[in-house]
Amino acid sequence: MIGVIGPEEPQSEGRLAKNFRAALLECLLEAQELIPYALVVLIIVFGVYLVGALVYQLAFDPDAVDVASRLDAFSIDPDKWNHHQ
Repeated sequence: MIGVIGPEEPQSEGRLAKNFRAALLECLLEAQELIPYALVVLIIVFGVYLVGALVYQLAFDPDAVDVASRLDAFSIDPDKWNHHQ
């Protein structure tokens, strides 16, 4: 049988993620001028996520009965802040 170079035991599943994080951190530390760009991209992605959640709540929420109940979910009524039983 032909042997394969490498460890005889199968490698663990978490090794790829661990190596990816280490490589990403090393690249960011080497190219420190890219950190502000990474933060801007992170803020933009978070904003797109928030807009997507808003659109989902307004248009595709399966629990909403009508438009009024969808808009009521975004109400700033203080009674909604404290849940009184």
